[in-house]
Amino acid sequence: KKSKLRKMAARTGKLEQVAALPYRLGRQGIEILVVTSRRTKRLVIPKGWPMPGIAHAAAAAIEANEEAGVKGEIADKPIGSFEYMKDLGGDAIRVEASVFPLKVRKVKSSWKERKQRRRIWMPVEQAVRKLDDAGLRSLVRATLRQLSSAV
Repeated sequence: KKSKLRKMAARTGKLEQVAALPYRLGRQGIEILVVTSRRTKRLVIPKGWPMPGIAHAAAAAIEANEEAGVKGEIADKPIGSFEYMKDLGGDAIRVEASVFPLKVRKVKSSWKERKQRRRIWMPVEQAVRKLDDAGLRSLVRATLRQLSSAV
């Protein structure tokens, strides 16, 4: 899989991913669900590769279910995107992730990657400070107003 991704990146200059931004209305206002990355345990949002024959929004919802054990209403259109560098076995590849808001309706107690990741609900302001990626932090900060009107 890594060699296929390297070839795609060599052709296009970057790879594409889809991501979900799970949110809910908590006691302190809007809360974002973040997860730890599997390898480095950085705080990130659920994301993954596009899936053939599946709309990007639906693929982002699948990633949220697998990585964070949440289901809900996913937006049809992304609220934006962010770029980051992904390590593919020594090669750093530029990735652009399109982010789809996911209004969480169900939090599962058991999910596919529960033994590999932690999930943490936090107020948006705290998420902005703690998320690992600067581009993602900026996107979450800019999205606060949109999410507030959607809750």
